[in-house]
Amino acid sequence: MAVVVAVESADLDHLFLFILASVIFEVVVLSHIPIRLTASGDVEIRRIVNMTSGKSTNSNTVEVDGIRFKTLVPERVLMIPTREDVKTPVQFGIRVTNLSSIPYRFIFFGLMPELQDAKGVVIERTWGRNATKAPQEADFLLAMPGESLAFFVEGQLYCYQDKFGLGGYESSGGAWAFRTLNPGRYQVRFTYENRDAVRKIYYGGSVEGLWTGKASTPWEEFRLVY
Repeated sequence: MAVVVAVESADLDHLFLFILASVIFEVVVLSHIPIRLTASGDVEIRRIVNMTSGKSTNSNTVEVDGIRFKTLVPERVLMIPTREDVKTPVQFGIRVTNLSSIPYRFIFFGLMPELQDAKGVVIERTWGRNATKAPQEADFLLAMPGESLAFFVEGQLYCYQDKFGLGGYESSGGAWAFRTLNPGRYQVRFTYENRDAVRKIYYGGSVEGLWTGKASTPWEEFRLVY
């Protein structure tokens, strides 16, 4: 049985227009990054219970200290828009499975995709923000032994001046973009990192029992086509 927690998107045009002024981004690029955010970013969180525990032999997962990490790519073929008023929605995700005997909490604030091309060359990612969102208690997700959490980050392929790129938001308030992409094969992954077993939350209090460590999910392929 799966329990799905979905967060509705809200239009924050004014926030994004402010980010346009950031020196980190070129104005022409930011003006075509999607302008939809949620309270925790454009994300979807799923909890999958009663997963089978055990050592993974699957090459598309990585296990660190009893936690299994996997890259999720729901759509492997993505259409490149040919007009500036048309956007292609993109969704990438990470699945975290607790194979240990200890309940752990996970926080996905600031998580952004990493891209490389078919030759293994890492694609530069630009990033900027004008404010920081503090995590709330509900952002620290609990995975009991044998449970999995799936966290999705949403973005959009956009077209500008006969070029195209991929952009979106991360849940702590920043905007990211990969500029001047080309048709072809790419790979995506995420790097999850948390250093503190106890984290403070907004307006006081703290959350305990967080998993500490760092893991990069395996690269997963997708294609950009016209």
